[in-house]
Amino acid sequence: MNSTARHLSASGDPVTPAVALQAVPSPAPALHQLERILDTFRTVNRGNKDVVSDSRMQQLEWVARELALALPLGLTESAGDSLADLLAPDAVHAYLLYGRGGYLRSAPIVATDPTSYDTSERIRIFCLERIAEQARLPFEAPDLPPWRLRPTVCPNMAKLITDHLEDEASHWTEADRPDVIVRGLAMWGVMCDVLPRLGELESMLLEDLTVIADTPRTLTLIRQPQGGLRGKMPEPETWELSEDTRRRLDDWLDRRSRLITRLQGGVPRHLWLSAPPNPDAGVPIHRRGISKWYKKVADAVQVKQDAAGVPEENLVPTRWETMRRTLLAQHQAAEITA
Repeated sequence: MNSTARHLSASGDPVTPAVALQAVPSPAPALHQLERILDTFRTVNRGNKDVVSDSRMQQLEWVARELALALPLGLTESAGDSLADLLAPDAVHAYLLYGRGGYLRSAPIVATDPTSYDTSERIRIFCLERIAEQARLPFEAPDLPPWRLRPTVCPNMAKLITDHLEDEASHWTEADRPDVIVRGLAMWGVMCDVLPRLGELESMLLEDLTVIADTPRTLTLIRQPQGGLRGKMPEPETWELSEDTRRRLDDWLDRRSRLITRLQGGVPRHLWLSAPPNPDAGVPIHRRGISKWYKKVADAVQVKQDAAGVPEENLVPTRWETMRRTLLAQHQAAEITA
């Protein structure tokens, strides 16, 4: 068999192409120093997640990757010389401009506007502060952009969700109706009345319900601090439940009592429990489970909309928080006109 001929050196060894002998440029000193600071954060993260949580570690790694991408684009002449130069005001300003313009994305996205949300810039600035603090370097923090909520969608979307859940329930008799449908109707009723975030819904307890004559009447909710409210003590809010939500919660409490009889050991006090066919039926449902359930419902509604050829400007939101803010805007508008 013929093979490709290779040139040999005087010693008889194949000649290495010149392109393979080109030196790979070493990372800038600033990035070496940044990596050492990240190693410190990684060590703390492994040993004490209360100090450096997994999500915070991901954010720090993300900012470090962006800085490595931004440095060759040009921050300042001396930005790569040291971590102090990389965190200098002019270099930070240039970095934030690149980030705001979407030039530091490491993966393609489907979007008509490549600019980041203000939340991303707040995270960048916070992480830069933590890095400078750990390195014991002075840092002039830029002004934080204001908190802005993501836009809501058409209020009619909430009614589509309600109609879909009621239609699903109508295919079963009350006795044969699956627990997940009964729970879904009750959970959605609480959403429409009380507007809880996922974490607030997840942490609801039986004690938060006021039951009169065997019927839930009110629900007490403690809002989880968000954005500028972090560090402040929230006040409990008591919400009057609508007649439909009371009835749906009553049905769910009956199913809930049956679910916990299957458990061994302690009895959970959480209001929302996992339901069959989940193998952990009867244990408290986590926010991820609630989010997955809601997305499945929203996707089913969108399929119905598409099949019916309904023209619409917005798709059915698959994020719980987007729908919550839509309902919040609807409630606020109703209060203004009342």
